[in-house]
Amino acid sequence: MADLPSSRPARARVLDELGLPKSLPAGSRDFPPLFGDGPDALLLGLGPEPAGLPELLSLRGRVRYVESPEFAEQMGADWRAAIPAGFEAAAPEEVPALALSSRVILYRPGPRLFPGFWGPLLARLHLARLNVPPAPEAETVWLPGGAGDLLRPELAEAFATLGWRAEITPPDDLSARLARGECPALCLCVNFRGIDALGEAAHLLRAAGAHVAAWCVDNPLHLLSGLRARFWTDLPLFVTDDWFLDPLRELGATRVFHLPLAARASDVADAAKIPAPESADLIDLAGRLVFAGRSAFPDKDGFFAGCSVPDNARVEASRLLADGGRADFGWWLARLGVTRLWPGGAVRRAGYCAEETGRAWRAACLTRAHADLAGALTVFGDAGWRELLPPGADLRPPVDYHATLPGVCATAGACLNCTSPLLPHGLTQRHFDVWAWGGLLVTDATPGLALFPRALTQPVTFARPEDIAPLTRGLMRDGAADLKREWRAEIARAHTYVHRARTILEAVGLA
Repeated sequence: MADLPSSRPARARVLDELGLPKSLPAGSRDFPPLFGDGPDALLLGLGPEPAGLPELLSLRGRVRYVESPEFAEQMGADWRAAIPAGFEAAAPEEVPALALSSRVILYRPGPRLFPGFWGPLLARLHLARLNVPPAPEAETVWLPGGAGDLLRPELAEAFATLGWRAEITPPDDLSARLARGECPALCLCVNFRGIDALGEAAHLLRAAGAHVAAWCVDNPLHLLSGLRARFWTDLPLFVTDDWFLDPLRELGATRVFHLPLAARASDVADAAKIPAPESADLIDLAGRLVFAGRSAFPDKDGFFAGCSVPDNARVEASRLLADGGRADFGWWLARLGVTRLWPGGAVRRAGYCAEETGRAWRAACLTRAHADLAGALTVFGDAGWRELLPPGADLRPPVDYHATLPGVCATAGACLNCTSPLLPHGLTQRHFDVWAWGGLLVTDATPGLALFPRALTQPVTFARPEDIAPLTRGLMRDGAADLKREWRAEIARAHTYVHRARTILEAVGLA
């Protein structure tokens, strides 16, 4: 039996800002009124069927409109000819003034289709309607997030040292604070926290005169996979791993900078004041190798839903690790043939494989260290470690990063670092804070160590799991007092969060 023809009319389609095909609805619900009344109307977008708008929207007075140039170009000459003769085109910069005396109606899909055009325009319109227009307050920085979130205390302390007022503020409060007339000179978003997928918050802040920047502490391509607009290409971007500089530039980033992690200046200056652990399960760490960290990527199952590791590739990665190589994120991109880095989530396939490689690497390092050090290894972490560690391994509960971990690292015989292959040239927080706390670090051979003098990195670096125990024994036997002192001097010289905050201010033009 032949298929019956559909009674639903075919919708017009366009390619959105990211080049993805989208259909165009044209019902009355797709044109919500924003504000205002009276006979005159200001249309923010015409939709695919402009000829029917006078009747659809009950337009009786003077009608002005603004349309995205990219939308208009794709709709073509027939669409332009269908615009009612009485409609008057207005320039985007005229919108705030015209809106004062008009009923303002928005074509709802517009800001999702072409956020690069509509985002800044709607932001200017929103701010123009405030009773107290915000103005940037000199030497004020907002850090969207919570007081205990990643790097917020460290950055707040660093900016304060430079004479800035740093405010850790809930991401959902940004618009409300702008509405009250508040505005920072700089809004620094760690891992894009505080910035929505379409960049509306960033457009508002920039329209108010604030500088907006993002520091990608984690894999930036993972972070970008949640964004659906190109606004980020115009922001100053900072990445902890310089491997990502070229890929981000190829995707359109105009200002991207390498900004590694660091240590708190107060820790470097006052390492001798770090209190030793007092609880019974933390006082027997002298002479032991300590590892602290999560067993898996946070929200791993949700973020990597549908991802898997091909069996043949897993075998290749295992052999590479055994030979002292690195099956990192870049290796997995090439191995899987992932070429579309953004938009979309294809990069998560490579990310999942790199995360699984890192999981296997950590397990191999810890298992071998446990055996070769006769059990003198302590892991502080979640229960997920049980399935990765050998029977009898000393697994203890996680410790608070700010309150307890400094004392743990300072009193342990040595601390073990295993760098995640999600960052091909990455460094972890341990590369900085262990030395700042007066501890001794043993680390795998990540290319990111090139940040430091080789004379400091070579004595503490291993390439294969079987190298960990001999390296650790030698360092603990010698005491490594001179090495610790030289490392702390290097961290104090160039690698505190005060240094990083100063770099950010210089890069955005506020220093």
